[in-house]
Amino acid sequence: MRLSKIAINLPAEERYFMQKWFQSWFDSPYYHILYKDRDNQEAEYFMDNLLEQIHLPVKSSVLDIACGKGRHSLFLADKGYHVTGIDLSEQSIAYCKQFERQSLEFYVHDMREIFRTNCYDVALNLFTSFGYFNSDHDNRLALRTASLALKPGGYFILDFFNPDFIKNTSQQHIKQVDGIDFSINKHSDGNTIEKTIQFSDSGKSFKFTESVQIISKHTFLKHFERVGLVTRHIFGDYSLRPFEEDSSERMIFITQKPQ
Repeated sequence: MRLSKIAINLPAEERYFMQKWFQSWFDSPYYHILYKDRDNQEAEYFMDNLLEQIHLPVKSSVLDIACGKGRHSLFLADKGYHVTGIDLSEQSIAYCKQFERQSLEFYVHDMREIFRTNCYDVALNLFTSFGYFNSDHDNRLALRTASLALKPGGYFILDFFNPDFIKNTSQQHIKQVDGIDFSINKHSDGNTIEKTIQFSDSGKSFKFTESVQIISKHTFLKHFERVGLVTRHIFGDYSLRPFEEDSSERMIFITQKPQ
């Protein structure tokens, strides 16, 4: 597994962090087994609501940042949009490549590195595919990449959990998928949400950790302003109901690059 140019220049402890959970977990076949039943219907419902909200014409260009196995990208391409999906996981992109066509392409890419500039009508970062890094600097690099990728007047949409709704969450449960019992322990230390995943398969024991920063609405708004994005709307769920600090499960930001 190769590291990005950014990763090579990081201190050793941060390179270890990246390898430990970005690359080893997202590229593990067990990641895809555990999350194989993600709700495509919910994702499509959300996408339809977003498209209606921003009035995106068919054949517009879309960048799907941290696209995973491409469920949003595929849906958008099927609706007539020109879609590019990028993700750090080589295994996810290898899976997505089978669906490529003239209006749909996928690349292995670190979201903190500039991809293309002034190219897309919309850039998306969905389903809490953010907050993986250890610093605000890296977060701003990722948001700057999204901003640079947009044409003037283009939209950047980010979907993240609402910290005030979830930060005190502590959960433990067993999820059985394909004959594997995944023991999942989710907790927060006030700065991050961590999910520890333990299981055994073929006589071997495995342990992986997902770690996502807790990022407040106020911090996101400051980041958007610093990278030249204007916040137009904040919604609280996939039905695009208004955001409520104490009760909304999501923070869905619709931002725009000025003309």
